[in-house]
Amino acid sequence: MKAKLTLLAILMLVFVQMTYAQNAKKIDAGAIIRQFHTNYSNGEVEKNGALVDDNVIIDINGGSANQPNGETFKGREAFVTFLKRDKKMFSDGKITHLQLIQSGNEAAVRFYMEGTHTGPIPTPNGILEPTGKKIRLEVTEFATFDDNGKLLHVHTLYNSLGLIMQLTAK
Repeated sequence: MKAKLTLLAILMLVFVQMTYAQNAKKIDAGAIIRQFHTNYSNGEVEKNGALVDDNVIIDINGGSANQPNGETFKGREAFVTFLKRDKKMFSDGKITHLQLIQSGNEAAVRFYMEGTHTGPIPTPNGILEPTGKKIRLEVTEFATFDDNGKLLHVHTLYNSLGLIMQLTAK
């Protein structure tokens, strides 16, 4: 009798685990990343606010601990403000994906952004006023999402020196 109860308990446990696995939300991190970048390219960065967790963290070039090149933004409002600032700097900026890799709730994407420098850029040496020059900037992002597909954390890496060189070249 004890053996039958043990077997029944094991079978119930396996059934519960299988049911949980079938009902667990599976997100398509790649599709979410593509939506972020489509919104950016279409000048609809405000829409990206709905795609992030209230406490999202954005680390640019190693985050604020990596001065003078890094920045960190925390929270939905700061995230959207950052995107608006970026879009002001390159108002016609368009993103083209080169490579996108996803695994579960994480994704890595390599892309380039092309645009015209139309707004001020803060630099360690002061503000770089709009030059009207066209740039091409290669960017890599590593993103983590929650089980509902909301962005929790993104690390964005780009060559800021290369960007400044493109904008200040004679």
